[in-house]
Amino acid sequence: MFELLLFLLGLLGGGLSGLLGIGGGIIMVPLLLYAPPALGFSALGMKIVAGMTTVQSFAGTLSGAFGHQRFKRIHWRLVAAVGLPMTLASFAGSRFSVHVSEQLMLLVFALMALAASLLMLMPKKDSAHEEQLGDVEVNTPLAVVIGVIIGTAAGIIGQGGAFLYIPAMLYLLHIPTRICIGSALAIGILSSGAVLMGRLGTGQIPWQNSLILVAGVIIGAQLGSLLSQRTPRVVLRRVLAVVIFATAIKISLNVFEQYQQMAALSQLLPSAAGQAVI
Repeated sequence: MFELLLFLLGLLGGGLSGLLGIGGGIIMVPLLLYAPPALGFSALGMKIVAGMTTVQSFAGTLSGAFGHQRFKRIHWRLVAAVGLPMTLASFAGSRFSVHVSEQLMLLVFALMALAASLLMLMPKKDSAHEEQLGDVEVNTPLAVVIGVIIGTAAGIIGQGGAFLYIPAMLYLLHIPTRICIGSALAIGILSSGAVLMGRLGTGQIPWQNSLILVAGVIIGAQLGSLLSQRTPRVVLRRVLAVVIFATAIKISLNVFEQYQQMAALSQLLPSAAGQAVI
């Protein structure tokens, strides 16, 4: 029954990957943490969940990208212009992260996600016909700048950044919704693949459970990519806005919890020092 639960959770996460162009980790992490104990199974630790979602995100973006490629929804020049600089900037950001306050950076990231979700709720004029790849013009310098900025921020706090570069491609680069989602999955292959490579050989991935999860992810991503082609563009943007808003709330709660822990620690230190003097 536990293996069946993992498969069904993978089906859900993969479906969201194919439908919305995100890796699904932002939803899969709380599902894996809270669904098993809620249904009477043993709870999974965060390290195990992180290892499983590393494999799940890569499988979801890879399967979803193949699904969207069948419908010619991936703009490879856009993928290169945003994805390659973002990958390099993520590496640089992760190296620089030791010099940045985690609480401050998480707060800035949460505000960016909140602004992105509100932006996606604003009206966006769609063309009367479904745009094809040949109709899309890419502002390459702006795409590179977007990749560098979001990649640096994502590297500092250890997030994939899809919930930020999707709105940026939609509203700053003016990429059509379906091509944006397909291209975002291809970009996600680069970032999630880099994370997976970093974890390979370190014993952090529980392969048996991960492969069961991935079986559901692959099927779900194909179904999600098919559903994405049949869902009205405005509905896709609204669902993405809700997911991004939930991400902003989750990061904000993490910041609040960390500040509470720091405040509690600061109160303990003076009392401990006083007892030591006595």
